[in-house]
Amino acid sequence: MTEEKQNFFSTNRGKRFAKFVIIGLIGWGINELLIFLFLMMFNRFFSYDPLFIIWSLEIDKVLVSSLMSITIVMVITFLSHKFWTFKDQEKGYKPTAFVQFLQFAGIGITSFAMYTAIIFGFHTKLGGNKYLVTSIAFFVGLVNNFIWNDLWTFSPRFLDKRMKRSENRKQRKLENNNHQKIK
Repeated sequence: MTEEKQNFFSTNRGKRFAKFVIIGLIGWGINELLIFLFLMMFNRFFSYDPLFIIWSLEIDKVLVSSLMSITIVMVITFLSHKFWTFKDQEKGYKPTAFVQFLQFAGIGITSFAMYTAIIFGFHTKLGGNKYLVTSIAFFVGLVNNFIWNDLWTFSPRFLDKRMKRSENRKQRKLENNNHQKIK
């Protein structure tokens, strides 16, 4: 039984969590900077654009900026986690990056929904301090992201299952090709 299975709060997992937090904070900073830059660009170049006037208010520029920013940041943080935070998890494996990215994005969307629900519930409905509420929501999302990415997206156990399925598919394909050659 490995150390990971014996103790969820292992030293290795603690190191990965510290790296995860560092990447998360860098990603948050990049996200805020990109939103600011996209808003500046939209306000400068598209302030009189009929497209924005017809189907948007200022809020739509923020929404579009946020969506563009979070898409870029998601790719950056995924690659950072894959090649730094969780690189030791993948030794001996060659996982499909596309499938891992879809898992990573799905977990991120789930955390974003939790983040939004916490802010809506505790700030909008209950009138909590916006800075305290957003900090709590950020921390909840961070922990949720780490746990699911550590146990699912970058887990050797799931990588091993994927590799076995991939090898089985290759074997069946090879057998089918050999069978067809015999005919």
